[in-house]
Amino acid sequence: MGNLRKAWMCARYFMKARNTRGFGIHSPYLFEFVQQVICNKHPYYCFQRLEAVRRMLLHDDRVVYVTDYGTGVSGERKVSAIARRSLAGPRYAQMLFRMAVYTKSKRILELGTSLGMTTSYLASCGDVQCTTVEGSDRLVEIAKKVARKSHLNNIRFLCGNLDELLDSALRTYGPFDMIYFDANHTEEATLRYFEQALPFRTEESIFVFDDIHASEGMNKAWNVIRRHKAVTASMDMYRMGVVFFSPRYKQKTYYVRY
Repeated sequence: MGNLRKAWMCARYFMKARNTRGFGIHSPYLFEFVQQVICNKHPYYCFQRLEAVRRMLLHDDRVVYVTDYGTGVSGERKVSAIARRSLAGPRYAQMLFRMAVYTKSKRILELGTSLGMTTSYLASCGDVQCTTVEGSDRLVEIAKKVARKSHLNNIRFLCGNLDELLDSALRTYGPFDMIYFDANHTEEATLRYFEQALPFRTEESIFVFDDIHASEGMNKAWNVIRRHKAVTASMDMYRMGVVFFSPRYKQKTYYVRY
């Protein structure tokens, strides 16, 4: 996506994002979701420990071979470079944690483990079983070490091509209370994974999508998803988007500054 288009999309988002703290949202649940999840900056007990692990990854100069089924571009990369460029930053990882806590999620599916930072955040939210899928076996090895350093034993790691593993993971371990889509960031793959996951949700489930405006294709995919007949409400935080399925809500997208 060109710089001018990115600038225009960012400006358009901030013009729409008037629900800074949820005011104007009529649903009490969604209003509280904005205040307690998106705008809440309270540091939970596990944040300091998890961020210490992140700092370790940011200084890890080991070179690993990464298999990327999504882009088809595999090769050697430094762990520190992956940590800088690919991981969700602290505020977004912590927002995912709050989402899982607020929705009382017990079964979570993550598409795209990477180094396991968001995985560890999601698995730290209480009595939860987290299933995560990653294409690179070397990244899975590191993610497992991250989980051990974080004292987490409630993560199920699946390694392989997501296109081949997703259906089995959904059928075997679903339905899911929360699914985090952070794998193949293309329009076609995102929409396909979304459609595959739909039968394995409940009315109270949430789906979270990363990088919804990172490219023209992802922007198109997000627009299709938020207008899908199964989606009753959605929230756009520019980097991330969340969709809800409860019949209590009217189909509307809320643009929330974070």
